[in-house]
Amino acid sequence: MTSPYLITEPTGISFSGGRTSAYMLWKILQAHGGKLPDEAVVTFANTGKEMPQTLDFVQACSDHWGVDIVWLELKTMRKEEKEGKRNVLHKIIKITDYKNASRKGEPFDAFINAASAIPNAVQRSCTGNLKIRPIQWYLGKVLGWESPWNQMIGIRGDEKRRAVKIHNTIDGGQDRLCPLYIDGVTKEEVGAFWKAQPFDLELPNNNGVTDWGNCDLCHLKGKSKRMSIIRERPDLADWWIDVEKRKKQFFRPDEMSYQQMKVIATDQGNLFDFGDDPSIPCFCGD
Repeated sequence: MTSPYLITEPTGISFSGGRTSAYMLWKILQAHGGKLPDEAVVTFANTGKEMPQTLDFVQACSDHWGVDIVWLELKTMRKEEKEGKRNVLHKIIKITDYKNASRKGEPFDAFINAASAIPNAVQRSCTGNLKIRPIQWYLGKVLGWESPWNQMIGIRGDEKRRAVKIHNTIDGGQDRLCPLYIDGVTKEEVGAFWKAQPFDLELPNNNGVTDWGNCDLCHLKGKSKRMSIIRERPDLADWWIDVEKRKKQFFRPDEMSYQQMKVIATDQGNLFDFGDDPSIPCFCGD
């Protein structure tokens, strides 16, 4: 059987900054003798709300494996009125790097300030505008790739419900592929791999899941995970609280606000366990 990691045509490799997508990148490198083929480009779309350890890890993978990773960010966003048509959001994307990457939520703020509604569990507009669109812009507009090009996404074999919705589907000019899913890779395999490496993502590994990964208090993470993070780092809630107050909307209208979560986590957090409710998966990956 042909390796699902082999690349023979223009292919984007989505690196979320987590252990799973990094493992996918390593498998791709191994399938090509340790060097990325010319037809492949690795991208990392930074929202500015990732933990510093995530940014460190992205750069460490680049340094240890000798692979170029293109860092992308939403720079500005504004509404454009078009006669006879619905208003559209005009986005300006920028190419950046580890040293100059945003670390205070600037790309996310640019999106929030222009959007009429903040993201929620149903309308996951942050993923599209902060992750997917910057990658599409770079590969399509900057590199001039013709759609549909292949886009490899780090979703494992034990994430079947996510994988079947994405693998071999075309979205926004991308033919999305999940090689780890085809290969049957599990979170245990990913965890064992990183335990054997000279470097790792310096964030807690919770049975193969990085609760602190992606945006620090992403509204798609289970409430218990967000409460636990707030208990340890109350300051991380402040950006999310500010957005909800400023926009007079809630990231999760079906749950308590971030302000309420901060109060409970900091005032009463040591009195009980927050449980383990499930998170909602999205494109961002691990």
